[in-house]
Amino acid sequence: MTHTLHLTPIGDLVGHDTSTAEADCVCGPEVKPVTHDDGSIGWLLVHHSLDGREQQAG
Repeated sequence: MTHTLHLTPIGDLVGHDTSTAEADCVCGPEVKPVTHDDGSIGWLLVHHSLDGREQQAG
């Protein structure tokens, strides 16, 4: 079984679609494979904020 986890920004300008295992959100989430301890592969969907806060980090 494939597992999908969504990482979304808190308090963004819009709601992010986490209802499916697809990257169908308006923010164009980045899809990253994650290898579990048992060797199976899951997916991490990293959603982007529409207010640009990750561009200011660092």
